Amino acid sequence: MKNSGTLYQASESKFLEEAESSLLEEIRRGDQRAFARLVTMHERNVYRICFRFFADENEASDAVQEVFLKVFRAIGRFEGRSSLKTWIYRIAANTCITLAEKKKKEKDGLLQTMVQWWNSLKQDSPEEEILDRELRQLNQKVVSEKVARLPESYRMPVILKDIEGLPLEKISEILEIPIGTVKSRINRGRRLLQESLQAYMYGRAE
Repeated sequence: MKNSGTLYQASESKFLEEAESSLLEEIRRGDQRAFARLVTMHERNVYRICFRFFADENEASDAVQEVFLKVFRAIGRFEGRSSLKTWIYRIAANTCITLAEKKKKEKDGLLQTMVQWWNSLKQDSPEEEILDRELRQLNQKVVSEKVARLPESYRMPVILKDIEGLPLEKISEILEIPIGTVKSRINRGRRLLQESLQAYMYGRAE
């Protein structure tokens, strides 16, 4: 049964690769309907990433449009060194960061599921266990506001790892940075968030 499952997965993967290759060829020939299918296939995931980065529907929608405009312009240069999904994720991540840098302002809220992520983190001391229980009572909007203050270089790695659930290797590929840098940015982002939440809980000025 195990071998059958492995063969099925390999067969499915090959089928998807062939379908992706066929779709790319149609797009490169100028088939607009093929590009529309590509957008339909990936739009939801791209929007989710953009919304979690900006926590604003209008900004997320604008970012999605910008992402697929870039995809349309660059699709002819796609060399297949990564999967098409990874390539599009990379464009989405870079677009979000670029747009945020242009605006030069903090965003309101961003990760509506951050409380759930926070509660899943390992606590090492009684004090942290108490903090963990208290954090369960926090309004998600408050937590999101703290997350939105993370520097952009830490924000996207945290989104891709703790919300999208991507492995470190995939994040490294998307952001085009070494795995060691991915790890350090995620850890640093988590520490900054913890410090910010602790300051909030105990009424300290940040």
